[in-house]
Amino acid sequence: MKRHGGDSHRSTRRARLTKASGLFSTSSLLTGARIAGALAGFVTQVVLARTLQASALGLFYSVTSLAAIMSLIVALGYPAIAPRFMSRYRKQGKSELIAAFVARARRDAMFYVAIGTGSLLALAWSWPSFSTEARWALTAAALSIPAGASIRVNGSFATALRRFALSYLPDTSIRPFVLLGGILVLLALDVTLTPARVSWLLTGTISALALGQFILVCKVMPSKAAPPAPARLVKLWQREAWPQIVVTLYINFFADVDILLVTPLLTSAETAAIGLCLKLSLLVGFAVQIAHQVVVPDLADARARKEPHAIHEALLKAVAFPLIITFAALATVVLFGDRLLAIFGPEFTSAKLPLVILMACQFARAVFGPSVSLLTVIGAQRQNALLAVAALVVLAIGNIVLAPLYGVVGAAIAVAIATLFWLVACAVVLGRVSGLRTDALYLLGRSASPRSAPA
Repeated sequence: MKRHGGDSHRSTRRARLTKASGLFSTSSLLTGARIAGALAGFVTQVVLARTLQASALGLFYSVTSLAAIMSLIVALGYPAIAPRFMSRYRKQGKSELIAAFVARARRDAMFYVAIGTGSLLALAWSWPSFSTEARWALTAAALSIPAGASIRVNGSFATALRRFALSYLPDTSIRPFVLLGGILVLLALDVTLTPARVSWLLTGTISALALGQFILVCKVMPSKAAPPAPARLVKLWQREAWPQIVVTLYINFFADVDILLVTPLLTSAETAAIGLCLKLSLLVGFAVQIAHQVVVPDLADARARKEPHAIHEALLKAVAFPLIITFAALATVVLFGDRLLAIFGPEFTSAKLPLVILMACQFARAVFGPSVSLLTVIGAQRQNALLAVAALVVLAIGNIVLAPLYGVVGAAIAVAIATLFWLVACAVVLGRVSGLRTDALYLLGRSASPRSAPA
């Protein structure tokens, strides 16, 4: 009997170890690949900061941020809802509806891609105060919109099919290495870097990756021919998708939005400093984003099956690893932030405090957990969109008030205020709508108590 009890204890311990390893597997591997891409992105930022003047770096940040935001808008929110609807149709065995959804999303995106690209090209060559360099840089950025939209749309399809590497690696891991390689080749050939030349290089890189991803996604999609989508479903998709544009804008394009907001409020050098700090903090923040997005299909499936335990397990996957990564990053910038920024140039060392503030925002995101992802899963798109709009308003007001008074530090404080507002508001709304909590203290506390049933 005693032997049996010992075997049972060992079996339970092995089961717990297996469970714990599962929590880290997917997000850890993808985050590891992203870290490698982040290192390449880090080196790229160093090279650009060292070779471009502050005003030129600001121009590059501005045009590429504008193109990134446009590529999100023209995708019409379909990438945000694809995992939920495609998961639902897969569970129902309706592969024809998956094909119809994919075809409709691509068709709508193509139409608005043409409008968005044409509008930005017209702006580049009709705005009277633009310099020739600015016109060509904006032209290159405009021509990246089709590829950027394609990566977002097809990447969401890959996520829905649990092909996470195909979804995330092209843009977040491969692109930084290819871009860095191209920049190093130009420097080896003694070609002077300019905002326009780097923008053209970036556009070519994104376009090649988008084409490759599109081909691979088509190979893993259901082979059934796409029938015409029923009108009622099209209306449903569009009604659910449009609000997600604002949500995705806030979550995935925060740095681009903030750079555009502070451009008229700060000097070129200050804009470059806050832009650099944002990009560095969001390199770490991507660990949070990946961990949250990876569990979206599991959350959708668990929600459809009405299994609270499965929801709890999926939420745990989105909490543990980001906490470790963001805490380590925060500690690093607190201790060595000035030395880190000195790598980019002596003019950036004074931005240590803004970098610490922005890194603390990423740690807060990890602590609060994937409340935004869960709001999407439970169908609270409108509430989610309203919260994102409110957070963007808070960010804009904070920048208008604080950036002129306190410069880069004021801009960082505005980001912190908007981030805390957004996280707290999402947690409150999620609790009222579903009764669920996603914060790390609650989830880890429940897991540590063997007698507690998951909420």
